[in-house]
Amino acid sequence: MNLEKMKEKLIPILERSNLTIYSIRTKKEFGEKIVEILLDTELMNIDDLEKIHLEYMETLTDEDMDPDYFLELSSLGSERPLKTKEEVTKAVGRYVYLESPKYKGYGVLVSFSDDIILLEINEKGRMRKVEIKFDAAKKMRTAIKF
Repeated sequence: MNLEKMKEKLIPILERSNLTIYSIRTKKEFGEKIVEILLDTELMNIDDLEKIHLEYMETLTDEDMDPDYFLELSSLGSERPLKTKEEVTKAVGRYVYLESPKYKGYGVLVSFSDDIILLEINEKGRMRKVEIKFDAAKKMRTAIKF
């Protein structure tokens, strides 16, 4: 199986819809071998995703993707992990969930500079700001506020 070749074949299909690949990896779930491809978009119509999936499957050969694997193509969605500094920078202004030794919970990502995350949180009806070092954030993702 050649994940790089699979990626090369998918990129031109995605470019027509102004989409990009967030990640491509193999995994095992419930005893099944899967190639998981996540597209970097929050909202995607299932019909559009199906069209991309079908067009993409037509381009793949057994050399590209092992026939023992299933293909899982989906969008990253609204609640996406924030693992890199670039992803955190892009998320400024968004509602996020963050876990660190200093704070665990939800808030608005106000800014990110000099490796410091500035989060505005609601603490019993009072808004306050918390500074957290990027390296101290064990887990962070965008979130949906209800």
